[in-house]
Amino acid sequence: MYLNGLSGLPVVDELDHVVGIVTEQDLVKMEEPVHIPKILGILGSFVYLDNPANGDEIEKQLEVLTATKVQGVMTTPVITAGPDDSIETLAEIFLHKKANPVPVIENNKLAGIVSRADIVKLIAGDKEIAKQEWGLVKKQ
Repeated sequence: MYLNGLSGLPVVDELDHVVGIVTEQDLVKMEEPVHIPKILGILGSFVYLDNPANGDEIEKQLEVLTATKVQGVMTTPVITAGPDDSIETLAEIFLHKKANPVPVIENNKLAGIVSRADIVKLIAGDKEIAKQEWGLVKKQ
């Protein structure tokens, strides 16, 4: 998400029905923080700057992190919009329902996704976004 400038990703089933969404906020509030001790490399050796009391604690924490499934992180139910919804409707969703991004559903399937950043770009006059219908980011 970070590398592609995305604030969230919809989760779909095999029929393209939206079943959840994973947002930056979902990832930040994960219950299992990983503590990686600070180390310093000296003459080809590693010196721990804080003492890892349990030698395999880092490995345990990384196993927990990598074993996390999307289903355990995603938000449900998902607040969605339709392709004909207005910018004002989206603004209400962003402000009052605290949803960002918002999947766009057409014929019960994911058609795209729109975020607050898309609306800001549209208002600011981003020509590429302005050419699209109210900033809908089409599914590729």
